[in-house]
Amino acid sequence: MTHEPQTLGHPFAISGDHDVLEAAAGIPIHESLDAATDRLEAVVAALRELMQEPSVTQLATLTYYAAESALALVYASHAGCAPAQGGAA
Repeated sequence: MTHEPQTLGHPFAISGDHDVLEAAAGIPIHESLDAATDRLEAVVAALRELMQEPSVTQLATLTYYAAESALALVYASHAGCAPAQGGAA
């Protein structure tokens, strides 16, 4: 019997003794990667527009390349999932 990989719970913001923002555990990994891809693609698209503004060009460009690199890592992770779990064939 194979076990479908799932995400682990992970806090992103802690206030006092509580995790106020946390990634949910138990979600199939391909669904988490799809969500990460959607968010990063939106960030990259917005930064591409900001790069056209002379007042923010340098910072926007550096941030764009960081986001684009993160997106490439998510694409690679998603491709590494088994095809039955939504990865590359």
